[in-house]
Amino acid sequence: MKKKILTLFAVAASLLFATGAHAQKLGFNVGYASEYFPAFTVPEHNQVNNPHLTGGFLNVTYTFNFSQYLGVTVGVGGRYNMRQFDSRLLMLPASTKESQIVADVPVLLNLCIPMSEYSELSLFGGPLVSFGITGKSTNTESLYGQSVEVPWYGDPAVYKRLNLQATVGIALEVRHIRLMSGYSMGILNIDGREGKHLTSSGIYLGLGYCL
Repeated sequence: MKKKILTLFAVAASLLFATGAHAQKLGFNVGYASEYFPAFTVPEHNQVNNPHLTGGFLNVTYTFNFSQYLGVTVGVGGRYNMRQFDSRLLMLPASTKESQIVADVPVLLNLCIPMSEYSELSLFGGPLVSFGITGKSTNTESLYGQSVEVPWYGDPAVYKRLNLQATVGIALEVRHIRLMSGYSMGILNIDGREGKHLTSSGIYLGLGYCL
C-alpha cells in the first residue's frame, strides 16, 4: 500500500511540474476545512465528545484539459486544524487543546459542464494523499495551570502520519473566480495503537483564483 501511495506522489509531482499542449489552468485556492477526527484523552486514550477538528487550507492546483469536458487536476497544499475540549489531568479538571498541520496532495478527475462563454460547472473526484507534519495535544489543568504536551507522531505514536482519502466535490468557475465544496473519506487506519482502527472524514469550502 505504501509503495502505491509513493507512486501516486511521484505521478502527481510529475504532472504538476510538466509542461505540454494540454496544460491549461493554474489555480490558487484558500478556504475552510472541517475534519471528523475522533478525539481521545492522553495519556489514557479515552474517547471524548468533540470529534471535529476545524481550520483552513491553502493549496495550488494545475489542471490539464484533455477535451472541453474532461480533465485532470493535481495539486499540493497545506491544512491547519485545531480544537479544544474539557478533559482531566492527574484527576483534576483540565482543558485540552489540539492542533495539526497536514500536507495534502490531490489527484482529481474533472467533468466540466460549460454554462456560458465565461462560466463552467465542474464535478471532481479522486484520491487525496495526506501526510501529518506536526500534531500535538496540550492538557492544562485548571487549578494550578500545569501543562502536559503529547506529540501525536512520537514514539509510541498516538496517530499515524499517512492518510489516504477519497474525495468528491463540485466547483463553479466564473471568469477567473472559482467557488468549490467537497467531501473526503479516509481509507487508511490512522490509529497508532496496536489492534485499533480509526478513519477520518471531512468537508471543505473554498475560494480560488485561476490563471
